[in-house]
Amino acid sequence: MDTFYSILDEEESKQIWDRINAELRFQPSVRVNQLPFQLSAPYLVLDLTYATQEQVEKLLAEVPGALAACLGEDDWIYALDWHHSYFRYDPRLPITEHSHWVEDERYMGGGYDAYFPDFYPDGDYYFFVQRDLKWGWLGHPWRREIWIFGAPLLHALSPRLEELGFPVKAV
Repeated sequence: MDTFYSILDEEESKQIWDRINAELRFQPSVRVNQLPFQLSAPYLVLDLTYATQEQVEKLLAEVPGALAACLGEDDWIYALDWHHSYFRYDPRLPITEHSHWVEDERYMGGGYDAYFPDFYPDGDYYFFVQRDLKWGWLGHPWRREIWIFGAPLLHALSPRLEELGFPVKAV
């Protein structure tokens, strides 16, 4: 990739969402008591309900480095904004823009605005997952939670989570 992301085509988008639904058992819901994922890898849940703005900002600043630390040399991850835009993402490169116009004749106006998701789930499900779904960062907007799964990412982030004072929600 020449930039920090490339937009997925329809076929690859469908394939990764089919895998997320099957392998992570993604269950989108506005019901707080319904678990959104059933993960087989080790995981923890960060409850952002009572986090301060400063805690959240410091946490989010750690995410690209932690994701990058888990990657091989020519590797990348998926960055997904549920029902919106989907990307291949290289967290070793700086995020320089969140919005990008995509020309596509199938859309009114000749295209659409592809939005690169944030690490904080501010209104929709945002996922940053290793391409084989072995680890990832899953944002749940209504529950105000971040689900971190897989040993490599847990290992990369765990020391900073404790330092930042994040309450970890047991599931």
